[in-house]
Amino acid sequence: MADSLLRATGGYTALFRIPAAVGDSTDAAQLGLNIPTYQDLSVAPVTFRRTRPVVAENQRTKYELLVSASAVADQVTLLDLVSADALFSLVASVNVSGMILLVEEWASSVSLGEPIMYRMLLREAEPQPALQEGKGA
Repeated sequence: MADSLLRATGGYTALFRIPAAVGDSTDAAQLGLNIPTYQDLSVAPVTFRRTRPVVAENQRTKYELLVSASAVADQVTLLDLVSADALFSLVASVNVSGMILLVEEWASSVSLGEPIMYRMLLREAEPQPALQEGKGA
């Protein structure tokens, strides 16, 4: 039932960016010198909306993402994780309609003891400072 609601109220697809599960045991990997690699997990259906207007100049816009519990369960099974919380704790960023967002928190909506959807609170990433030509270390 929740999947139908999410399809009817948006039907977006979100990409969860998580660290790739690579078992690298080289010295460079152990010291954290290797460039981290990520994989994108496609999750659908989701509904995406802005939660509140920006009132201060330096305040970041926040968004709400409602995610299908069945889609999350599929990814949890695919990755052989213990729970949805384990999946959400791995998410480095979320891509929805080309917007890269960071996860602030998540919670589940439960009916008859089973999760039917998850609510994720997201925020815009901090803008990266532009590099200036001719100035460097």
